[in-house]
Amino acid sequence: MTPAVALAGAVDGQVLRAAGWTVRGSLRLTPYDDPAEVVSYAGLADLLADGALQAVALDGDDPLTARHLPALLGHGLHVLLPTPGPLDPDLLRHARQAQGTAEVVVGLLARWEPWALTVAAALPLVGTPVLQATIRGWPRGAASAAELVDLARSWCGDVLSVAAVPAPLPATTLGPGLPVAWALLHEGGATTLVSHEGPSPLARLSFATARLEAGPFGARWHGGAELPLLEPPDRRDVPFAAPVPAGCPSGLLSCAVSLAEAALTGEVDVARWPWPADLGDLQAAAAVLEGLRESARRRAPVRVG
Repeated sequence: MTPAVALAGAVDGQVLRAAGWTVRGSLRLTPYDDPAEVVSYAGLADLLADGALQAVALDGDDPLTARHLPALLGHGLHVLLPTPGPLDPDLLRHARQAQGTAEVVVGLLARWEPWALTVAAALPLVGTPVLQATIRGWPRGAASAAELVDLARSWCGDVLSVAAVPAPLPATTLGPGLPVAWALLHEGGATTLVSHEGPSPLARLSFATARLEAGPFGARWHGGAELPLLEPPDRRDVPFAAPVPAGCPSGLLSCAVSLAEAALTGEVDVARWPWPADLGDLQAAAAVLEGLRESARRRAPVRVG
């Protein structure tokens, strides 16, 4: 059986088709959101009345569509959020309360990047926890910050407190021309220091006896040889007729496939890494970003949660 999904907002239906979904319709908000080849729902009530749907692919970056997240989950529909949004803590809390057994798959896609997969595979080899992570050249913006929070939590554990300039920071610079913009304190005592300056993202993870450096252009142990970058696994167990759109991130396709499997089995497969981020991961990122805004406003570190 092929599961059925509706689109809500600016979501590429071809990604869903490539992942094995049947796109039944679209919640029309503006003409350019409405694919000509599918039916338009008159409104949310019309969409919820479609008993053939198993899921909705929701544009979480658009407040007009994001506000429907609690209602969709309360109706028992699975939800794909193709990007790290919405990042409104109150909306996410209401969504979590309404969730029930419905699955939410979130497009926090950096965990599928080859360099991030390489870091995840290397961490267990050290045998001791990360003491500090420093990040240079990280892109600005809320979505990019949410992606980094997701990675930092996987490296160092949950975030307890945050600080953002002009609040006092554990360190003010990562080197000449690399001012620290914000910092995270993790549950195990590790810190993450972030600078947006630099030619490209580079993460340095320091352990008691080793240091790992990784980014889109490679990974290596400090003083050692380069590590081969790992490719994301192909989550499609059977070929689908629909072609994959050009430039589609492998992580997004994997998320869509995972939710299609969940629509048939009842749960997202988390047996092998990487698995998709869920609503709890998005909540954690939103809470950190809210804390960073509050820290900058108060000019002081802020506890998270």
